[in-house]
Amino acid sequence: MKKEKKTTIALTWGATWGHIFPLLSAYNFLKEDENLDFVWVWEEEWLEFDIAMENNIKFLDIPAWKLRRYFDWRNFFEPLKNLTWIFFGIYFILRYRIKVIFSKGWYVALPLCIAGFLLRRKIYIHESDTVSGLANRIIWKMATKVFYTFPNEKTEDINNQKHIFTGQILNPEILTGIRNIKVEENMFLNVIVIAWSQGSTRIFENVLKVIPKLDFVDFTVILWEKNTHFKKSFEKYDNVRTFDFISQKDLWKILKQTDIAITRAWATTLWELAMFWIHSLIIPLTESAWNHQMANAEFFHNKFWSDILDENNNLEKNILEKLTKYKNLRKAWLNLNDFFRPLEIIESEILWKNIDYKKEKIEQFEKDMAEINRADALEKLKKLENERLARNKETSKKIEQENTEKEKQENEFKIEEISQAKTNFQTFSIR
Repeated sequence: MKKEKKTTIALTWGATWGHIFPLLSAYNFLKEDENLDFVWVWEEEWLEFDIAMENNIKFLDIPAWKLRRYFDWRNFFEPLKNLTWIFFGIYFILRYRIKVIFSKGWYVALPLCIAGFLLRRKIYIHESDTVSGLANRIIWKMATKVFYTFPNEKTEDINNQKHIFTGQILNPEILTGIRNIKVEENMFLNVIVIAWSQGSTRIFENVLKVIPKLDFVDFTVILWEKNTHFKKSFEKYDNVRTFDFISQKDLWKILKQTDIAITRAWATTLWELAMFWIHSLIIPLTESAWNHQMANAEFFHNKFWSDILDENNNLEKNILEKLTKYKNLRKAWLNLNDFFRPLEIIESEILWKNIDYKKEKIEQFEKDMAEINRADALEKLKKLENERLARNKETSKKIEQENTEKEKQENEFKIEEISQAKTNFQTFSIR
């Protein structure tokens, strides 16, 4: 029997956890389909290589130049390097029979996407932030579809089918141990500090200053590898627990019982916190490209009433005031209803609209759907018939009761007439 060819999807992006996790989430969500195969395309010396190896995803190394929006002498010759990596991208696509490219953007994704465009491959990009970077805006023009974490003018245009609002892709692993959405009320306000690495030093320094004044707060601090030197300072306090690192599989245990988060405005983190119904004190990174973190923070302020704190304007004082204000705040539930919606939309667009399944598979799918619809229709007819019989039975019972009651009344009336007649007869005889 001839072995069926698989459709290969190339995953490309990385550099930060907030963009690695969405790609990994898409992989975990789609990998159950036996018709799919995956490769991860990125620079080998980055974290993505380890992630790909841990998940048994084939890794392809494709270096690229960075798109700089400022003067740098490397801008004069690095575009020539990028032309070379486009040829690498063409080779990889042909060598590994890549049919679909799913990208989170950034400069390393650009050569592969250009190669895919030249070879007429399907290109999908998911934009995490409210403001897009230069590489992403270039990829837009070549993309088959563009998915967005945040709604915008393009997604609101009903005539624009290319740009689709999905929401943020979240990792299903974060739900691994959740058995119910019931939340036990904390005795003290439970606060998580999750600032990741970039610019996090300023946040940790200010949090350390307010901890002695907040004995009504239980803190959980996630340091990550670049901030482990803060560990001893935090461990001095009884109401603080620290983690050097925590996996997505274990993070849910903390988030489920957390009431408030002190965080940067990374899109993935903010959406995770929103799903766990955690109130956020957002401190946007002022050095973020295109000031996208401030735009992210403003969206969450308008939609989820999150607070925005300026790291350059009395941050210590503002953290203290906000946590004091929310001293009695306790989370009541989780907000997990739309957790898988972005992945379901992306799966629908990639698998059923653009991958060429064999004709017999489509026919079988349509046959299965017809059978399901037929069975569903029969079930509905059976239900309607049972309801009709039940109504008829109820009506018959009611009529029978009415007839019985009527007959009883008639018998009582006859007995009364006979009794009255007998009384009249006796009275007449006596006379």
